[in-house]
Parts: sequence; C-alpha cells; structure tokens
Amino acid sequence: MKKDFRIIDSDLHVIEPVGLWRDYIDPKFRDQAPTPSDLPGAICEVAGYVLPPHIDRPERQRAWGLRMSNAAERLEEERPEEKQVMGVTRPEAMLAAMEVEGIDIAVVFRSWASHTIGIDGLDPPLAAALCRAYNRWLADFCSADPARLKVAALIPLHDPELAVQEAKFASESLGALTWVLPSQPLNQRQLYDRYYDPVWAAAEECGVAISFHGNHAAYTEHLANRYHDNLVLGHAAGQPVEMMLALGSVLTGGVLSRFPGLRMAFLEGNCSWLSWWLWALDERWEKWGDAELFGQKQLPSELFAEHCYVSIEPEEKLATQVIETIGDGNLVLSTDWPHDDSAYPHAIDKFLELPMAEASQRRILWDNSARLYGL
Repeated sequence: MKKDFRIIDSDLHVIEPVGLWRDYIDPKFRDQAPTPSDLPGAICEVAGYVLPPHIDRPERQRAWGLRMSNAAERLEEERPEEKQVMGVTRPEAMLAAMEVEGIDIAVVFRSWASHTIGIDGLDPPLAAALCRAYNRWLADFCSADPARLKVAALIPLHDPELAVQEAKFASESLGALTWVLPSQPLNQRQLYDRYYDPVWAAAEECGVAISFHGNHAAYTEHLANRYHDNLVLGHAAGQPVEMMLALGSVLTGGVLSRFPGLRMAFLEGNCSWLSWWLWALDERWEKWGDAELFGQKQLPSELFAEHCYVSIEPEEKLATQVIETIGDGNLVLSTDWPHDDSAYPHAIDKFLELPMAEASQRRILWDNSARLYGL
C-alpha cells in the first residue's frame, strides 16, 4: 500500500532471458528456439528474424542505440541501483520494486516474448510452442510470490485452435488471469474477423480477461514501421493509434455483441484519446453502422462501458479530462516497470499528484483492475 491506497499494477513487465526458450520449449521445437544474436543492438533471432524488430536496418540501429544510451544516462541519475538497461528481470528485483512503489499485486506481462511471435506468416505450431515455453517460464517466475505476482499468458493468434489450446492450458494449469494479444493486426486479419470467434468464445467460457498490448514496430502491419528513423514519432503514434484501432475493431465489429461475457483491457497506449475516440465511433455508427453484418445493436460507447478497460500512465495529466467526460469506472493503472520509460521509483507518487478525487484514485488503483482480472 501507499498512503492508504491498495494498488494493483495492471501491466508490470518482465524482461525475459533468451535462454528460457531453450530450457522450456518442447523438445521437438528446440532447434527453432530463439538464439542470441551478435548483431549490434540485437537481443536474439527467431525464424530468420532479428529482435528488436528491424534492428538490422541502419536507421533503426541508430534510433534504438540513442534510446539505450539516453536510458543509461537517465537511469544512472534516477535509478543508480539498476546497473543494466533493459536487463533480465529477476523475481526478487520485481518484488523489491513493488515495495518501493507500494504495489500490492502485479499482473506480469511479457517484453521480448511478444516479438518472437509478432511475425506475419510464422508457422502456427512454432508460435504456439514459443508461447507455451514462455508461459511455463513465467509461471515459475511468479511462483516466487504467487499471492502478489500474477501470470498474464501470451497467446498465439496464428491459428485459433492452437490459441484456444494454449489459453486454456495457461488458465487451468498455470493460473493465468489474462490472455495477452497484440494490438496490431496479424496476417492482415482484423480482430472482428469471425476467424477469431473461437478465442472469444473460450475467454467467455473461462471467464478470463483478454488484454491487448502494443508490440512496437513488429514484423506485421504496424504504424511504427513507417518511422524506423524516428523513434519519437513511431512510438508516440504507434502505441496509442494501434490501440485505438484494436479497441475500435471490437467496438464496431460485433465482437462484444456476439460474446457479451467478455472483459477486455487495452494497455500501454495511453488513455487521453478515449473520450474523442468513443464520440467519433458513436457518431459514425449511428450514420453508417452495419448492424446486420456485424450483429451489433448497441453504440460503441455503450459496449465500452460494459466490457472494456484502458490503462492510464502515472504522469498522464490529460487523463483527468477523460474522467470528467466519461467517468473513472473503466480506467486502470500501469507503471510499465522495468522499462526505461517507466516513472519508477515515483510512478505511484506521480499518479497521486494528478488532480482527481480520492474516490477516483481508489477505483483506478484497485477496484477497476480487480473487476477486470477477477481478483
């Protein structure tokens, strides 16, 4: 707790060791597991692709290198106890950081693991095997304190049947609270495509939340891929706009009407755009909405209020305008620790400094996440 507030971090991160896939992947896929890369700035390679995505391009190397050098300087000044920038996370370090911030429960999300499967055309069984390996490893990681560290399982969308198998395994065998999907399209297929209906049906049946999270400049159709030489523009546009489109897809494509038991989170894409975006979707749905094709009668804003949650950044001052226009019942907090752009060790303090009512702070810090994740 901090200042008498109970706190759930809806989206705290782990930075995975590359060796986890060698150690946890099913043996028949071991020769296809991610391996370390010697390319400057690279973390690993998988299926012929280098990660971070496009780091083999000179302009991307420059932009990424500038990010890392700036982060190192910032961390040396602000967080000198953390010697590695984007280094491998250990459970004891995560729990210690939670103590500093006053976080009671953290839902633990992936970092590089999402990029290993964020590849158009990736072989579906391999994608499923990569997810299974990561989810097993994450469950072991969270076993350091299962009351406080909760599994957010990575799910492959390359094949809905394999996605459902992995999702149910993660929930039933590993105790996952949520199934994590990318915000950008995979294989040029929109989220409202009925191809994905088996995944939504399984989530509704299991009562598990779906969480969409950005994958910056993935090897898919992604807005950030227009700006490999400009990380500022690529990140400032790519993260929120891809999240807006993911939210718009489920709000205008009938997903939440066909599966009314779903709970969905849209994380690490800011929230200050939310009021306008719901207005824009409503205005156009009322004029042009294809209720027959999508099987949807409710307005997007009505579906949002019933089913969806969006994360607020700790220092996101404009979020107070969202609360003024649509209320506080659909917002959750993400600190983004341990990434270099996190506000740690002052994330919760910065959030509590925002000009909002104490009742709103309590809902955002605890109540809404508890409802989202079924805690």
